[in-house]
Amino acid sequence: MIERLKSALAGGGAHLGDLLWWTLSEASIDRSALESLWISSGLAPEMLPEAPTAEKALKTTVREAQVGQHDRLIRLGKETESEIVFAIVRETKLSDGSVNFNQETRVVLDRATEQIPNHDLARSVALAFQRLRTTHTSDDIRRAVVRTITTFAAVTLREHGGVYWVPAVFAERLRHLQAAVEKIGSSKLYLLPVHDSADASRTLGDAALGAIQQELEQLKAEVHGFVVAPPDRASTLARRLDAYEELRARAQLYRDILRVEVHDLDKRLDEMTLSIENLLQSKRAA
Repeated sequence: MIERLKSALAGGGAHLGDLLWWTLSEASIDRSALESLWISSGLAPEMLPEAPTAEKALKTTVREAQVGQHDRLIRLGKETESEIVFAIVRETKLSDGSVNFNQETRVVLDRATEQIPNHDLARSVALAFQRLRTTHTSDDIRRAVVRTITTFAAVTLREHGGVYWVPAVFAERLRHLQAAVEKIGSSKLYLLPVHDSADASRTLGDAALGAIQQELEQLKAEVHGFVVAPPDRASTLARRLDAYEELRARAQLYRDILRVEVHDLDKRLDEMTLSIENLLQSKRAA
C-alpha cells in the first residue's frame, strides 16, 4: 500500500517534504543500546529521552503490577527524598456490601540502595523494577521521536498528532531517524514523499499556517501570564526568546516552501520579545 501511495504522489514537481507516521512494537530497549543506536544514526543526543531513574522504574512497575489484581490494591503511601513507599492492600468485600482493607506489606524503595522487600506481589514488582531500571519503554521512544521531528519543523496534520509533514530540507535527517526507529524491536516509521502540486501546496500550506497561528496565540497568552506573574527564574524568560526565534525561522521556511505567510508575524514576535526583555531587565535590576 505504501509503495502504491508513493507512486501516486510522485508525479508532481519538486519534493516538498515527507508525510510520516509510525508504529512502535516491542519497542523496549536498554539505555546503553538506545544511546549507541541513536548516535550511530547521526541523531542529536539531546533528543534522547532522559535516562531511566529508580523512581520512574518503580512507578511504571507498580502500574503494570496493578493490572489483573482484582482484590489487591497498590497505593502510594509516602514519597520523600530518601524513600518511596507503596502499600499493598487486600480488599475484601463482605456480604452486607461493606469492604474491608488489610495492608499485607509495603514496597519500599530506598533511593540509596534501591532494595525492595520479599513478598509475592512485591517480589514481582522487584523483578520488573530490575528490568525497567535501565530500560526505555515505547512511551519514551515515542516522546523522543516527537521531540526530534519538532526540530525538523514538523507540522501536525491531525488534531491529536500521529501524522506529520516534515519539509524536504530535513529529508536526510528524517531518514536517519527512520533507520534508528526501525532497529528498535519491530517498530516502523513510514515516510511518504510529497511533491509540489496545487493541491499539495494548498493543503500543506493551510496546515502550516494553522500550526504557526496556534503557536503564536499560545506564546501570546504565555507572555501575558509572565507580565501578570513573572517566573522566578530568568532562564525561563531567556528560553522564551529562543522559542520566538525558532518560530520566526520556521515561519520563514514555510513561507519559502509553501508560499504561506502569517499576517503581522514579525511585528507580534517583536512585541513579545520586547516584553520579555523588559521583564529580564527588571529581574536584573531587582
